[in-house]
Amino acid sequence: MMFKLVLRGLVAHRARLLLSTVAVVAGVAFVAGTLIFSATLDRSFDRAFDDLGRGTDVVVRTDRAFEPGLGERASERPVPEPVLAAVQGVEGVEKAHGVVTGFAAVVDRRGEIVGAEPQAGVAWDGDPDLSLPRLTSGTPPAAPDEIAVDVTTAADAGYRVGDQVKVALTSGTRAFRLTGLFEVGDSALSDQLSMTAFAPETARRLLSDHPGTYARIVVHGDDGVPQERLRDAVAAALPPGVEAITGREAVDEQAASFTEILKALRTFLLVFAVIAVFVGSFIIFNTFAMLVSGRVRELALLRAVGASRGQVTRSVLGEAAGVGLAGSTLGLAAGAGVAAGLARLMTVVTGGEELPFGTLVIPASAVIASYGVGTLVTLAAAFVPARRASRIPPVAALREGKAAPRPLRGRAVCGGVALAAGGGLVAAGLAADGTAALTLAGAGAMALFAGVVVVSPVVGRPVIRVLAWPFARFGGSSGRMGGRNALRDPRQTAATASALTIGLALIATVSVIVQSMATSVDRQLDAGLTADYQVTGRSQITPVAAEAAGAVAGVGGVRSAIPIRTARFELAGSVRTAAAGSPGELLGHFRLPLQEGTPSARGDALLVGRSVATSQGWRVGSTIKGRYQDGTRRTFRIAGIYADRPSVTPSAPSMIIDWAGYRTRDPDAPIDRIEINVTDARRGALEAALAPWPNLELKDRAQVKDDAAGDIGLFLNLVLGLLVLSVLVAALGIVNTLALAVTERTREIGLLRAVGMQRRQLRRMIRYEAVVVSLFGAAAGVGTGLVLGIVLQRVMADGDGGMEVLAIPYGTLAVCVAAAAVIGVVAAVWPARRAARMNILEAIASE
Repeated sequence: MMFKLVLRGLVAHRARLLLSTVAVVAGVAFVAGTLIFSATLDRSFDRAFDDLGRGTDVVVRTDRAFEPGLGERASERPVPEPVLAAVQGVEGVEKAHGVVTGFAAVVDRRGEIVGAEPQAGVAWDGDPDLSLPRLTSGTPPAAPDEIAVDVTTAADAGYRVGDQVKVALTSGTRAFRLTGLFEVGDSALSDQLSMTAFAPETARRLLSDHPGTYARIVVHGDDGVPQERLRDAVAAALPPGVEAITGREAVDEQAASFTEILKALRTFLLVFAVIAVFVGSFIIFNTFAMLVSGRVRELALLRAVGASRGQVTRSVLGEAAGVGLAGSTLGLAAGAGVAAGLARLMTVVTGGEELPFGTLVIPASAVIASYGVGTLVTLAAAFVPARRASRIPPVAALREGKAAPRPLRGRAVCGGVALAAGGGLVAAGLAADGTAALTLAGAGAMALFAGVVVVSPVVGRPVIRVLAWPFARFGGSSGRMGGRNALRDPRQTAATASALTIGLALIATVSVIVQSMATSVDRQLDAGLTADYQVTGRSQITPVAAEAAGAVAGVGGVRSAIPIRTARFELAGSVRTAAAGSPGELLGHFRLPLQEGTPSARGDALLVGRSVATSQGWRVGSTIKGRYQDGTRRTFRIAGIYADRPSVTPSAPSMIIDWAGYRTRDPDAPIDRIEINVTDARRGALEAALAPWPNLELKDRAQVKDDAAGDIGLFLNLVLGLLVLSVLVAALGIVNTLALAVTERTREIGLLRAVGMQRRQLRRMIRYEAVVVSLFGAAAGVGTGLVLGIVLQRVMADGDGGMEVLAIPYGTLAVCVAAAAVIGVVAAVWPARRAARMNILEAIASE
């Protein structure tokens, strides 16, 4: 019986529940789309790495004390050539090849690097068991001046077999004849790899810095030999300092960094999906609250004919479950489109390089999450209105109209407590230091935000009166009535505006923080950029040749060209990075005054910044157990402490080690950049000196600052773009509330039309009401977001990030308020047209 009642309720109120369903669809689609996007990338990368490791049963390499960190470029120590013969003689080994690889990038006819990163050079090996490249046209490279290139890179550069091709190497640019084209593997990642193959001896001469060595050795075992058994057999034949791992372990290690990136990306996107779902819950709550309020007689009649309170509650929740299930199903279907859209969005973030996004994968987690989130959130949002419905007495069937409004004392008390608690936590956070400060301030900000939402109906009347005054003053009778309509039910107005409040508060908070970050970075770079020019790779994984430093140092008017190398070692169980070079030169170049100790740090001695020394409890003379990348264990000593500069972007090193001592442990430590100081050298002369390395970029101070500002701006635009979804959901809430209000006021609208109100005046009245509600949400959201942004900036001003400058993006905040007014106008279009088209007599006769 109750099931039929629920179905009839859904059919009878389908138009009123439509926009609530759309809100559920929007939130669920974002959740499902994120999970589908993540699962599809997971599968694409899994297949790609399986493809890369196909045929390789064991990998032989030098020992690693620790793995490179996420996004770090680290050198690999080579394997001596005699190890290959030892591996080939192991029982169970069918074949073993030494791998020669290094940086090699194709240069197009305009002198620009083409191909996806990383651009790899390899020795041609036609063995189908241990080599990925498969020749598709032409012949393999055999002579010293011949190369083969993957088909994607060749197409991008416009080269064909037989063309002369320039290739950028670490040692400079050289010309070769293109003899063949090849494909790399079979996975979706094959189009994202840029590879140049050389004749084996040519590759060893051009790509390897250490003659008589290999980057690693790959082993293919006899049929039926397990990888683990073969690994153990090979390991027994290896000299000290060289290890063997299975091919599966090698693939997993390669995939680990990508897996971490995908997890972080999934979490990042799910945060915004949760925000959209949370905003949608306000729409659902408001819809069912208005439906219950407008169905007092209907629900009271149910009670009068014998329905219990529980049955009434279940009937309302049944309608909510129907909305949730319908929205979840449609949202799951729409999630596929969202996933494809996210892939396109990530292409913009990656600078135009497309992700290996193959056929969509719909995981079980996406289905479960869609129905779980959509249905449970809808039921939770409708629970309070359903409970209110169960409390309607049977005698209410004898009355007409809506339920009497409830007092706001409870909201005032709860909101006041939340605001007081939030203020206390924020004050404690401002007084604290480090992580505790950010934790306390963050908890206080959330409490303040919750307090604003709870107390908004209480403060709504005076605020709405102020916002509605211009419309009442200049909008005539329509303006006055629109403002009064917004004042009728503070709870309803606040619930409608709360969805917009949340979205705009987050936008305002992020805008303040990012603008403060950008201004702080600009100031820090003004103080911290000590070089006149920087030479960097096209990306973090593009190598910078030591020869390039010598080339620019020889330009007339160059005072110094300092290569900034990254050293990696382990201290007390934690991997640390330091700048490797001449300690005294680095202190002088970065203008880091030595406060204690001596700048003559040799061997295992370190110079550290004051903030690092304070956080670790180190003093001059402190010793710390540690080890280098090659596994050598040493006792490191603090030789000096200097005054460092906290910065949002690392411009000066937090730790320095002497390169002369460190290079014996890691001779191939990568150069991050070259810092150039000049007296009168011209940019053109520097660019000419760097011409052999088209993979490098010369930047002056203004360009370095612009790059930092561009990265921050890209992040801001990405976040704001994702938050726009919550604002659009909030706009649906305003449309929904106005549409329900028009239905509730059918008789009133008929009477207004009967006494002479024209259709355009009626449309204008509803439009004014929508704009007032939107501006109320904008005022609360922008105001709250501004306060929260200021609080978080003050907390982070004293941290290691050094976000010391508060910058208010007044233009962005003004756009938010203006956008809210536009949302109100647009949201009122359909409800206003619907109200204006009502038949006057039918409207007056309605109940």
